[in-house]
Amino acid sequence: MAECFMIKEIQTIGCIIMASGLSERYGKNKLLEKLDGREIILHTAASLAEAGLSPLAVTRSSELKAILDREGVACILHNRPKKSDTMHIGMENLPMKAAGYLFMPGDQPLVRPASLRKMAERFFLAPGRAVRLGYGEQPGSPVLFPASCREDLLAYEGDRGGMDVIRRKKIPCDIVQAEFEWELWDADTPERMERVREVYFRNHPGEEKNVQAL
Repeated sequence: MAECFMIKEIQTIGCIIMASGLSERYGKNKLLEKLDGREIILHTAASLAEAGLSPLAVTRSSELKAILDREGVACILHNRPKKSDTMHIGMENLPMKAAGYLFMPGDQPLVRPASLRKMAERFFLAPGRAVRLGYGEQPGSPVLFPASCREDLLAYEGDRGGMDVIRRKKIPCDIVQAEFEWELWDADTPERMERVREVYFRNHPGEEKNVQAL
């Protein structure tokens, strides 16, 4: 019964997959790169869904939107330039009464559903505080913002992300520890993508053989 109640609470969190980057360091759209035969953004979306969240992706890529539409992942296509635009579009298309807003980078496919649930559990213990996933002394993403930040996040303009709002408003922020450092890794460059692949197949050894056989 407690687990059922927690799932219902998690479903009140607005969840936005940030998928509008230009992938300048990667050289091409990194979110379309394959991991075990599936685009990495689908791994990210699957982890969020398994945790009990209902992700909404916001992207400037029509190819990415077509893939997400095919897989049944909610997605909005836009052509606005700033990181804050992606945040705004996502929030404007989520319920006004969301308990909080979780912003998830699309290129973080190794994050574990258990870590996302831990973030939600911490958040609902003190819903006025923000929550970040971290490992050791290193804070990372995703970040879960309290509903009280809504208007400030919608008013924010720029490319540094919502942490500026937390710092300016002096909102307390808790760090929830991931079990593994690699959960925080993104696939920002081809070299990082290879590290992500190595960890993924180390934890899914049978799947690497299946991919190689194709």
